[in-house]
Amino acid sequence: MALHTDRIRDELAGPLAEAGLVVEDIRAHAAGRHRTLTIVVDLDAEHAEPVPFDTVTEATRTVSELLDGIDVWGEHPYTLEVTSPGAERPLTQPRHFRRARGRRVRAELAGSGDAVEVAEGVLTDVDADGIVLEGVRDGRRIPFADVAAARVVVSLR
Repeated sequence: MALHTDRIRDELAGPLAEAGLVVEDIRAHAAGRHRTLTIVVDLDAEHAEPVPFDTVTEATRTVSELLDGIDVWGEHPYTLEVTSPGAERPLTQPRHFRRARGRRVRAELAGSGDAVEVAEGVLTDVDADGIVLEGVRDGRRIPFADVAAARVVVSLR
């Protein structure tokens, strides 16, 4: 039984946006009788810190209340998980890069043909067109179109 998550996303987006959150992803998984609905929430673009635990807790209450009014899986019970993306999630949208400003980022840059350049540096600037990594390409902007994949480099000091 496939679950279409568009309606769920539509129902959650407004109330969570009022709390400064973005619905990052919705994953539905059914295996036999066990069903899990995972809602990944993130802070809006202007926050650099991780999603606080208290914020996830409050988002869980909000999501649970909203889902009570939606026929998610009919009469089948399911487990609801509300979580944040985590430190090593892929950076795929300009909003993700804005949140990572000041952190070390590793990016795979699409080159001509099959060549892939790996660039790593502190993310110093982000705009609608691309990013600037300290010490990469002499400080010139890297267009988003050239970024094949990117992640924050987590350093445990």
